[in-house]
Amino acid sequence: MSVAPQKESSQARSDARRPRASLFFFDGYISISPSVLGAALELQARGYDVDLFYNSPPIEVLPPQLADGIVLHEHVPWTRAILGAIMNRLRRKKLRELSAIKADDTVRRKNARLRALAKAFVAFIEIPQFALYCRRHVKPTDIAIAFDMNSLAAMDFAIPKAVPFAYWSLEIMMLADAPDPFTRWMKRHELHRLEQARAVVVQSPVRRALLEEDLKAPLSRYVEVPNAPSQPIPADLRRDFYSNLFPIPSGARIVLHSGFISTSLMSLEIAQTAPAWPRDFVLVFHERQQRNPQEPYLQAVQRAGADRVFLSLNPVPFDEVDTVYAGADIGLVCYQTAELNEATAWASSGKLVYYLRHGLPIVVVMPQKPPILADWACGVWTPNVEGIGAALTEIAADYDTYSQCARDAYNALFNFSTAFDHLMIAATST
Repeated sequence: MSVAPQKESSQARSDARRPRASLFFFDGYISISPSVLGAALELQARGYDVDLFYNSPPIEVLPPQLADGIVLHEHVPWTRAILGAIMNRLRRKKLRELSAIKADDTVRRKNARLRALAKAFVAFIEIPQFALYCRRHVKPTDIAIAFDMNSLAAMDFAIPKAVPFAYWSLEIMMLADAPDPFTRWMKRHELHRLEQARAVVVQSPVRRALLEEDLKAPLSRYVEVPNAPSQPIPADLRRDFYSNLFPIPSGARIVLHSGFISTSLMSLEIAQTAPAWPRDFVLVFHERQQRNPQEPYLQAVQRAGADRVFLSLNPVPFDEVDTVYAGADIGLVCYQTAELNEATAWASSGKLVYYLRHGLPIVVVMPQKPPILADWACGVWTPNVEGIGAALTEIAADYDTYSQCARDAYNALFNFSTAFDHLMIAATST
């Protein structure tokens, strides 16, 4: 009978010696969110016990393997089964409608608005559940981090207002663009709490400027932390990931587009250009979630690209993500969209960072040329997908130079650990 009290007393003394951090991530895609995982790993390395609260994502993603001292608290909403069935049915219907057509800007904007409304509805149902779960399981906390405005609302319910916190912006929505009353309320709550945060994290100056447009004054405790991995590249990295999976001709350069295969990222339009590329290039789409190759949209993408396109539909664990990028030669980034968050996503794109990390020159498809290309000459810009082939030819003519510029840009701009030091200084100062 006396053993248990002694064990609890020892644990209490241990908790008193080690500070605790609580991280809140409503969207829940932790295994494909370098910023969330990096924050947890950096805090753990600095002597914190870390509790990471996250909402179970609506799609299946592989869970990460994290170090001791980081405890994952996964919340599964009781409404998920009902909402999931409805959302999957709508998604299948949309894919059937779009599988045979080329989505123009009007269709894309309509789909974007429908996605925003659906996302807001799910948030309205699930945020209260997530907040209550966090409140029931959270322990006394020395510092908290909320990722985006839904997590901020849950954090405010879960922990005392006196706990110092940092707000980490991964996605940005302007107040004027909020599609419904609930989202507008959430955005106003975010703006109010920004003034009280010890630090506000954004990935780049262009994203900071967008966030400040809805504020009365510039952010006073702004910290720039890139959306980059916090761990070094593994020493024994394989570089034959795709050549082992697919019948890629020997000597062909592999152009990688990682992330979702979707209408919003113009996957079909990109695949349609691949047969016209120079013959020594092939295109690989690598998915971050498990996909069924029989989906109509995926089949349309495959048909469009024929033998020049390969679909990698099985995601890898987080500790193997570097292998995905090391197996390619050139990275493709396409944000040719009118949506504000995606139009500036090049500045917070996880895949862009991984491309540069592995020395992959990049082809960027956007309406306007992003500053990183002008500053670092690490790739080629084209305003439309029809220009991808010419961009590839330009890169191939001086590949080694472009590759070195990519590595230089990564080393200069995307040092997560050093940036996190600045965050900790701001977040722990009074």
